[in-house]
Amino acid sequence: MGVYAEGTADVNAPMSLSFDNYRRQSRYIDVFNRGISSFRFQATASAPWIALNKTSGEVGSEERLNISVDWDKAPAGKTIGEVALTQEGRSAIKVRIEAFRPESPARESADGFVESDGYVSIEAEHFTAATSAGNARWERIPDYGATLSGMSIFPVTAPSLIPPQAAPTLDYRMYLFDAGSVNLEAIVGPTLNFVPGRGLRFTVAFDDQSPQVVDALAHNSDKDWAQMVSDEVRRVDTTLNVDKPGYHTLKIGMVDPGLVLEKLIVSTGPLKPSYLGPPESFRGLAGESQPKREETPAVQH
Repeated sequence: MGVYAEGTADVNAPMSLSFDNYRRQSRYIDVFNRGISSFRFQATASAPWIALNKTSGEVGSEERLNISVDWDKAPAGKTIGEVALTQEGRSAIKVRIEAFRPESPARESADGFVESDGYVSIEAEHFTAATSAGNARWERIPDYGATLSGMSIFPVTAPSLIPPQAAPTLDYRMYLFDAGSVNLEAIVGPTLNFVPGRGLRFTVAFDDQSPQVVDALAHNSDKDWAQMVSDEVRRVDTTLNVDKPGYHTLKIGMVDPGLVLEKLIVSTGPLKPSYLGPPESFRGLAGESQPKREETPAVQH
């Protein structure tokens, strides 16, 4: 019997699955055959809050177990359990199960994105609020790239706006569980340096921090260009700090036109390798009825 838990990089390494009360994931464990003859297996959960779609089966090639959490039974806070898989005459193979059900913010009253697994992943069009400056504004480009859409500055002939000049801004409200240093990865369209002597700049900041100017073309060697062509995006990393756990607002401001923002990922540690970052995080809409959005129209080209 071999066992593989979803997302495990090495089948021989310790395996674990994590769940949180916001996304309420369903994960899987594959039980597969390393030999020739079929065999039977048993699956046992260590706690009643761990839900299995099957507790036994016969494996010819491979069988999949779906794992979820009964959130009505899960204790508050972070809880650890396990699923043990056994084949007759052999030692059990155990998969660690982590469930996270914080008391705050409550799932039904969350207002904004909520961190889980150490990150907040955001599609660019899911901003909390947008502001314009003069006739310069952020607008949505539907079906842009490989993500949901893109957000870009219009008109494309707008002059550069360097802090402390007022500039169009996108706000993204989120809940973070820890204070300290975080990494912001902005995934942007593969724009070239079409203005000689100038990069492709934008600003980033949390809450009332001073805007930090970031150049998407700061790393623009032949190797960087080749990676951009291969991925059809640019990835721009910036380090930011949050002073305390709780709600924070990430602000993305315009400096130069031509930037197309596709996705944002705020992370507190290393992320698993992926093409366009992890799936979008849970987004609570408790404050959606409040008049705090200045929506931007979709741009058709």
